[in-house]
Amino acid sequence: MSPVLIRRVRLAAAFVLLTYLILHFSNHALGLISLDAMETGRRWFLAIWRNPLGTLALYGAITVHGVLALWLLYQRRSLRMPSWEAAQYGLGLVLPALLATHVVGTRIAWWQVGTEDRYARVLLGFWVVAPERGIWQTITLLIAWIHACIGVHYWLRFRRWYPRVVMALFAGALLLPTLALAGYVTGGHEVVTLARTPGWREELARVTHPPSPAQGAVLVQIRTRFLEVYLAALLAVVVARGARRLWQRRRSIRVSYPGDRFVTVPVGFTILEASRAAAIPHASVCGGRGRCSTCRVRVVHGLGDLPAAREAEQRVLARVGAAPDVRLACQTRPVRDVAVAPLLAPSITPGDSHTADVRQGRERELAVLFADLRGFTRMAEHKLPYDVVFVLNRYFETVGTAITQAGGVTNQFTGDGVMALFGIDVGPAAGCRQRSPPRARWSKAWPRSAPSWPAIFRRRYASGSASTPARPSSAGWAGARASISRPSATPSTWPRGWSRPPRTTTPSSSSRKTSVATRGSTCPRFVATIWPSGTARGVCWCA
Repeated sequence: MSPVLIRRVRLAAAFVLLTYLILHFSNHALGLISLDAMETGRRWFLAIWRNPLGTLALYGAITVHGVLALWLLYQRRSLRMPSWEAAQYGLGLVLPALLATHVVGTRIAWWQVGTEDRYARVLLGFWVVAPERGIWQTITLLIAWIHACIGVHYWLRFRRWYPRVVMALFAGALLLPTLALAGYVTGGHEVVTLARTPGWREELARVTHPPSPAQGAVLVQIRTRFLEVYLAALLAVVVARGARRLWQRRRSIRVSYPGDRFVTVPVGFTILEASRAAAIPHASVCGGRGRCSTCRVRVVHGLGDLPAAREAEQRVLARVGAAPDVRLACQTRPVRDVAVAPLLAPSITPGDSHTADVRQGRERELAVLFADLRGFTRMAEHKLPYDVVFVLNRYFETVGTAITQAGGVTNQFTGDGVMALFGIDVGPAAGCRQRSPPRARWSKAWPRSAPSWPAIFRRRYASGSASTPARPSSAGWAGARASISRPSATPSTWPRGWSRPPRTTTPSSSSRKTSVATRGSTCPRFVATIWPSGTARGVCWCA
């Protein structure tokens, strides 16, 4: 069974347990109304979970979730993990021991000796007979809820809609256990009052059929056996991990990182586990589950010796548009020495986990458009800053809107200059066709807005275009990242008449072309000839 399938089955079991926990907490919250309301809710609760199908779903989920958790713990080559994952593992491992007494005293007692586990009987034990058990039970419920909330958060945070609902879910995660505890306290106080009533305890015992001393000893033995089996399973995992480590030390590999860093680990470690073993910071938003792609690395040396990527890894890499030499560190288990370079900073955020793999950049042919205002420097030297900003804002609004509507990407605003990229996703030929409409829109929109300004603010603009190799990528830090591109040939004098870049070729007579007419007569006239092959001549017109 593949790790991905194991995690999916475990997630399905977790959903069953989460549903049980939500309904159980909701039943506790009815204590805010009365003890009778809690009993009424309990009858509906038992109708769901004590029928054959509900019993199979509940205890099957408990078994599957627990066994697979131990299996995944064995599968880990390193116990170094993020703090949230360590917390989830730790809380999950202590839950069976904490729940054993409560489960045996309620469900097992009902199954073995026919004891009715009514709220009145359970609360009497927690508030009157053994208050320390009530404290431990409260701690157990909080641990179970925190364990579930950690899992839900770190699973849903990869969804694009999650940031919009995270605060609502957080409010619900706080409100439900608060209401449950409040109902538990209110019901407990009511039971304490009823316990002082003469004959109430005897009547409760007659109705609920508590176990006899001999039956109670059997239930204690069941709880003890369960705890022994669980402890033996934990020890078996630890011993198996130690034996495997001793066996694997006979064969080891070396994983090298940038900055002359390296780590020697046994064969079978993933690259992410190697990073954690050497305390090398490595991004892994999903905790190494192969879902977020943030641990991806570029293989500098030894790509051919790596095992082929599985289907799940290929799917994740394809979703982010990774290059052929990129692998997921959490899914790649080298069998020989390998050199890698992590592509994402350890501070990567969940919102960036599924973005395209653009930080490394890939060279491609793009259509580039450049425009600026004529005489802007002379005008800006003699005008107030407010007036200059006013002109620039109107100009950028006109230009940026036209670029976006045509399918382009505004790459740079430098002073009064604008550089836009076309064809990033659709190729150079379509990009050349996309960059023609913006100039037509400018020629109409700019003259309409300029006449309402004083004459000194009426600026003419010029534009140029070309098809050139470029490397689009992203740069910045987690809080302020921008899209950048470095064209191979982008003369700074394009707007005022530039020559064709070196990569342009002479089109054949059979090629289709599109010419953009020029406007005005105060600047050199150029005609933009756009070819399907992705080449163009410069254009400059004034308005």
